[in-house]
Amino acid sequence: MTAPRSFDISECETPQDMARWLLRCPFDDLSRDEGFIRRWLQCTGFREGLAYIESILAVIRAERREDGQLMHFMAFSTANGRLWRVAEGLEPVGLGD
Repeated sequence: MTAPRSFDISECETPQDMARWLLRCPFDDLSRDEGFIRRWLQCTGFREGLAYIESILAVIRAERREDGQLMHFMAFSTANGRLWRVAEGLEPVGLGD
């Protein structure tokens, strides 16, 4: 059983809040509300969130390799790790700043 979502990303006040929201958001909701979420992340300048949503949706939508492995898994792992750092109140690393 999953926890009910009591608010959407537009109610998040900080990058840390947005990171936590994205990490808890069901993949179905990310896919369904992709346009709104993507625009919100762009307007707030939350690059780590954009990288995460782009990578997770690429993993979900891509065909699997012949051996059954996921495509784009390394990109997702990197974006996911950066988002976890933000959610924990740490600086993301390796974004080319």
